Amino acid sequence: MALIVRHRRREGTPEPELGIRPLARKISRASGHKFGEQYWRRRESGEVTDISDKDLAWMAWAVDVPADELAATGRTDAAELLRQIHADQQATTAQTPDDQLDLSDALERIVHQRMEKVRKLPGVTKEDAARIEKFLRQRIEQALDDTEARVEALKRS
Repeated sequence: MALIVRHRRREGTPEPELGIRPLARKISRASGHKFGEQYWRRRESGEVTDISDKDLAWMAWAVDVPADELAATGRTDAAELLRQIHADQQATTAQTPDDQLDLSDALERIVHQRMEKVRKLPGVTKEDAARIEKFLRQRIEQALDDTEARVEALKRS
């Protein structure tokens, strides 16, 4: 779990820490099963120490842990599952309509442009910029999640 935490916190990099809630949502969407924020928090805090290979692999996928690094911790079955998740996600991405990929690219460009403006403001530290970018990304993720939930609700009605 220490490897997952290190990657989530982006230790040793200037990148902002990844939030647990958006990561749990990301896993839920990609895996097709509910992955709870509290489940993650309880394991990260050490309150609960058991974690299945499947859940560990999804958590590693969400924070970009290489499969070889995961295997080096002794969790070789989880590393194999992670490799399978990567293969499945690549296949899914290959089948994603171009308009969805264009939206992702457009959102990434918007975030990059906004953050360039923020970074140029006088008195803005790297830490300030990192917090602002994290907030912006969380809000975009929240808006996308809300829209997805509304579409699903409309499908059911």
